[in-house]
Amino acid sequence: MWLYPGLKVKRWMALSFIGIFLAGASASLFFEGPFFGYIESLILQLTQHLGPNALTLVSLLLFGSGLFLHIFGFIRMVRSIYQALAPEKERKLVEVLYRRRSLERGPKLVVIGGGTGLSVLLRGLKEYTSNITAIVTVSDDGGSSGRLRDDLGIVAPGDIRNCLVALADTESEMDQVLNYRFTQGETLAGHNLGNLLLAGAAHSAGSFEKAVALISNVLAVRGQVLPSTLSNVTLCALLQDGRYIRGETAITSVDGAIRSVFLDPEDCQPLPQTLAAIEEADAIIIGPGSLYTSLLPNLLVQGIAESLGAAEAPKIYVCNVMTQPGETDGYRASQHLQAINQHCRSNIIDHIIVNREKIPHQLLRKYEKKGQKPVAVDYKNLERQGCQVVQAKLINIENLVRHDPVRLSQTIMDLVMKEKEQQKGIHWIDLLLFKRKRSRSYTT
Repeated sequence: MWLYPGLKVKRWMALSFIGIFLAGASASLFFEGPFFGYIESLILQLTQHLGPNALTLVSLLLFGSGLFLHIFGFIRMVRSIYQALAPEKERKLVEVLYRRRSLERGPKLVVIGGGTGLSVLLRGLKEYTSNITAIVTVSDDGGSSGRLRDDLGIVAPGDIRNCLVALADTESEMDQVLNYRFTQGETLAGHNLGNLLLAGAAHSAGSFEKAVALISNVLAVRGQVLPSTLSNVTLCALLQDGRYIRGETAITSVDGAIRSVFLDPEDCQPLPQTLAAIEEADAIIIGPGSLYTSLLPNLLVQGIAESLGAAEAPKIYVCNVMTQPGETDGYRASQHLQAINQHCRSNIIDHIIVNREKIPHQLLRKYEKKGQKPVAVDYKNLERQGCQVVQAKLINIENLVRHDPVRLSQTIMDLVMKEKEQQKGIHWIDLLLFKRKRSRSYTT
């Protein structure tokens, strides 16, 4: 099939072969080796009347020409194949190869969470490694996800969709398409295109797990996205005043402090890939995200908290920058950590990452109107829980106070590489690749 017309490969293969032939003939002449017979005899006849150094000059000229033709033909052949197959035509081939090969050498990271916080983090981490496993909550019962859960009996696809888009190789294009929300049509209005795509793929492939894997292949996702469970669970909460609240949407809107949360049914099981990823991880990151409705639902799935406790990898909690009305009103950093440890029934967190950058007054006033304040960092209480505090400038200040994906991922990777170097040792090539990517991300 390489000889079929129209492939735009044969001409460059032929040119490269001619270059090799000329270079070989010149080398044969130069070292007086009878390898090409008639060609050498012809060249000798043409040069014997031109002087004693003519043969040497012709040999060098043929060798240089042959080498140039071989390299030029080979490069054009590779480029022709690459342009037909590669999805990133705007990038140079060497850049794509370097990025993909270096990402394959990156550390194995497990990231647990949900909501916009998890997708923000994944956007930064995917520039350092493709060995990412995102474990995502599926307890959302509002909006498009809630309607699809009720109508089709699938787990909530919204947070899964956000993570798939965040890890996609062509994120900007996919973000615009998959996050499109219908505004017209009696049944379509309010639905998200990505949610519908996942729901349709689940019925076509036979399971939601296969649907996520299918969409991951289509989007060329760097890593894997796994729902925390395939059970159609409902998040429930026990408030400080003794009331029970059922449903994530009701929990976020109720007036009252949360004592604890749990899942119904409680015996929901994780995917085997989830437990395997936790066991093999170089680091496990929890958050950022809503404490009670995005983070803890993952840890309540049977077997996940136990696996986290048994894992040798460092467990890192990314603390929220601002408190969240209805969930963490007035919470300090130690109270976030305490809630995680209480629901996991052990002190599983080794490091907590907190923001030390000041927030502009105009933004603080905007958040105070909603009852939100910066999360206070109480260092002594954190240390009592056996946790190391990592401070960094983490926020991207625009209209909202949110984690900056570049800053946050750099802080996490610095910590991960430091832990990896101390515990297991790190190959000098991996360290070189990490430092190069880190310096490039600073310049951008």
